[in-house]
Amino acid sequence: MLRCTVKFCGGCNPRYDRGEAYQTVRTSLADVASFSYPEDGVHYDVLLIIRGCTGCPYLYEEIDADHRVIMDSADGIPEAIETIRQFA
Repeated sequence: MLRCTVKFCGGCNPRYDRGEAYQTVRTSLADVASFSYPEDGVHYDVLLIIRGCTGCPYLYEEIDADHRVIMDSADGIPEAIETIRQFA
């Protein structure tokens, strides 16, 4: 089971419901991944970065994760799911 965490951008220009997108990803990957919010000192297999638009460059490098998957639109949900599934 993959250990995953999630970070949301600041939401200054959201173009879709990021919370709903996160729930879709979590539900779709329930068989291969467990998600939690980041904790200091914890290593993660995947950090899912959910941005509201394409303008945010921040990668949350302070979070220890083997892989970073960036989603910046609702259209990116299937790709994010498939990418994370490939790490399992």
